[in-house]
Order: sequence, then C-alpha cells, then structure tokens
Amino acid sequence: MASRSLEDLKKETKKKAEAFLELCRKNDLEVLVYCTLRPPDEQARLYRQSRSRDQIRAKAAELKNEWGRPDLAELLISVGPQEGPLVTYAGPGQSMHQYGLAFDAVPCRGGKPVWGTRRDEDHRMWDLFGQFGVKAGLEWAGEWTRFIEFPHLQEPGAQWQELIKS
Repeated sequence: MASRSLEDLKKETKKKAEAFLELCRKNDLEVLVYCTLRPPDEQARLYRQSRSRDQIRAKAAELKNEWGRPDLAELLISVGPQEGPLVTYAGPGQSMHQYGLAFDAVPCRGGKPVWGTRRDEDHRMWDLFGQFGVKAGLEWAGEWTRFIEFPHLQEPGAQWQELIKS
C-alpha cells in the first residue's frame, strides 16, 4: 500500500511539499495528501487497470528489453488482473512516486475531497492547488499536455528514465 507520509519523500521534495501545504493553509485551501511513496507492486496493479493482455505484455517487454529490468517485467505480469479505470501510463519503475519524488493530493471542501472540476468553484480550487504547487517549486501534472493529472505534484526535472537504471 502506498504511503501518505511526507517523511517518505526525498529531502528536497519533502521541503517543497511542506511549502506547498503551508501555502494552501495560509490561503484556506484544505488539502489531503493521499499518496507519497508507492511500492512497485502497487504501481504494477495501477498500470494493469483497464489494460488488455497485449498491452500488459508489451509494457513488460519494454521494461525488460528497453530498460533492462526483467524484475519489473515479471512483477507486472505476476500481479494478476486488475479491475478499474485507467489511472496511469506509468508501469512499475516508471513513476516518480517510486523514488520519493512525487505525491498526490486533493483539495477538500468541508473535509470532503473535490475530485472533479464540473463546477466553476471546483475548477478554481484546482487552479489554486496547481499555482501553490508551482510556487513551492514543484511540477504540477495539471499543466501537462500528454495527459492531465490534477492531483499529481513532483520534483521538476527528475527523470524516471535515469532512476529506473539503478
């Protein structure tokens, strides 16, 4: 199971996460951190959600052949089928969560998470969330172009392609 503790983040990422949370607090934006460090088996399970067997085999081949990680390829195959919506494009070893360089959080209203942006006020909450993350020195996945992931904040410039080799 993934951690929710900022203590599990790398030192610099933890400092930025704390700065982000302080900005949120000072501006009355309630935020719940729900994922920091994520183990490889959980990442494999998340990746498998909504994926066909062919897609899973292709990702396993990529992990083994392109990234030299047969251990992660086997892990992806061995965690078994998973139900649920598509939530990530990152296979095991390909998420910044696995290196303590990312966290997921959600703004809350009255103690309840606001997951969507259907209402204008919800969208404004997420915009503030992203602004505070960037101001704290983090990269906000709500600004990505390939796919948008509002809850995700990570260390800017970090590359899983380098980290997966170790």
